[in-house]
Amino acid sequence: MDSFSSSDPRPLAHIPPIAIFDPLEFGQSLPASQYTLIRTDDLKIMYKEISRVQAYLHNLIDHGVAAQSLVVDDSKQRQPAAIERIPSEILSMIFEHLVPPQNCNDLTPIQIPELTDVLLPAQICRSWRETAIATPSLWSSLQFEFVPVNSVERMADKANTCLARAKSNPLSIHISCPEEDLTQYRPIIAALLAHSHQWSNLSLAGEAYVLVRDTTRPVRSRLSMLRRLAIDCSLSSWSDSFDAFQAAPNLRIVELINDYASHDLDRFPLLPWRQLQQIAFTGRAGDSLELLRLSPNLQVFKVIMVFSMSLVGHNHLHHASLRKLDVEAGHRDSSDWFGELTMPALVSLSYVGKTFPGDGITSFVKRSEITGSLHTFSLKLTPSRHEVVSCMASTDILKCLVCMPNLTQLSLHDQQEDRYTDNGHFHAGNITSICASLKTSSVLPKLKRFAITGPPRMSCVLVADMVMGRWRDDGVAKGCARLESVEVNYPGPCTHAKSSLGRTPSYSRSTACARALAILSRYRNDGLRVVGPPVDEYECIECIEKQIMECGFEIVP
Repeated sequence: MDSFSSSDPRPLAHIPPIAIFDPLEFGQSLPASQYTLIRTDDLKIMYKEISRVQAYLHNLIDHGVAAQSLVVDDSKQRQPAAIERIPSEILSMIFEHLVPPQNCNDLTPIQIPELTDVLLPAQICRSWRETAIATPSLWSSLQFEFVPVNSVERMADKANTCLARAKSNPLSIHISCPEEDLTQYRPIIAALLAHSHQWSNLSLAGEAYVLVRDTTRPVRSRLSMLRRLAIDCSLSSWSDSFDAFQAAPNLRIVELINDYASHDLDRFPLLPWRQLQQIAFTGRAGDSLELLRLSPNLQVFKVIMVFSMSLVGHNHLHHASLRKLDVEAGHRDSSDWFGELTMPALVSLSYVGKTFPGDGITSFVKRSEITGSLHTFSLKLTPSRHEVVSCMASTDILKCLVCMPNLTQLSLHDQQEDRYTDNGHFHAGNITSICASLKTSSVLPKLKRFAITGPPRMSCVLVADMVMGRWRDDGVAKGCARLESVEVNYPGPCTHAKSSLGRTPSYSRSTACARALAILSRYRNDGLRVVGPPVDEYECIECIEKQIMECGFEIVP
């Protein structure tokens, strides 16, 4: 191989002369050149590079020197794209946020992500795909709909692929099946049963109970990780011998649905009732009492009552360990239900219904002797669109609150405009009327967190007046605990894009209401947590549309 420093180097290339002309020189005859360029402002950089390379090549051809000037500097080579330089450990942590939190410690609904969302990061580049495949939590949440329109082969491939990539991670599985015949789904069932020792959250809807009913023996001894179970018993025929879940040593949380009126309690599967800590139940009021009787160590119970059926024949229930009770009565008057209960350990009570069973709740609190230990109370009265509004006075709620003097957290929710019949200057006709009575220390002197939700355009005058009495030093000096948080028509944290935010129209506020909102804003600047669209002056359009749909109204474009 010839050296660059030889006296007679071999030509590396032949560069013909390049004529570079200015556009104004078009009137002249062009030289006999193979290359002709026209100088424009847009080509200046290109000309400069051409001249530099041409000089280098001519120098090499003529002198065979300065070869090192053409050596490419590795530090100036093209760097990988930014998305390819993120460490795989960081990428994996980011990818995990594609999966909603799978909380096994409370009754927060489990959300199974769509497979398309999970596959998204794997479509960006090779390194992202490798990291996504190596992140087990991305593949540990599975959802199957056993309906004929779905391809069994594709579902089987999905099951095998996700289970393999999930490795030993705890699994969250939801299966829905409207038919009892699962013959064609045996390949999928076999794959799921092979990983039954990894089941952590299991949800069975429709006839999906057949998944474990016909294979009781292999499943019964392999449910060591199962902590949460959800079963829709409305269509299922449970056998007394079905005890696959009874041997699950770590099962603590159960969700049961039995909203079919003719079903009896023995249709429920056999469960380790004494070790259960939390139960959510949708069904008849009588069945809910029996579930409480079966679970003496229960700490949290949420019930949604369906069907207005009599409780005649049920014995009074004394539950010594329950600490949190959430009741949604729907159209049913639940006063008789509260009359069947005594719960001396209760510290949190929540009620949702069309009407307020004030006397029933008051008697329940006094009978349970929890007037001094109950610290959280939530009341939500649902609006009636096509029904006659059940009128009441705000003093009915006040009488109930008087028997809970140690409440530190109170939430009141009622968007009905004309429910309250209070008269006088200090009453607004809606839920804010209660604020006039909460201003003084005689009611709820230890209240620290207060949330109120009324009609969308309610006046905040009474709310601001109540907050003033419990936030300013003169009010605190009279025996009230200082407020720490106030929520006004606050729907909770919003995850929608900022483009969904709209400014609250100021023309809908009266002068007095605007002054009240200014006072609340000033208190927020002083350190009080005050949140809500009226105070923030912004509201999410998508959240408003969702609330309208939940109330049964239609959105007109």
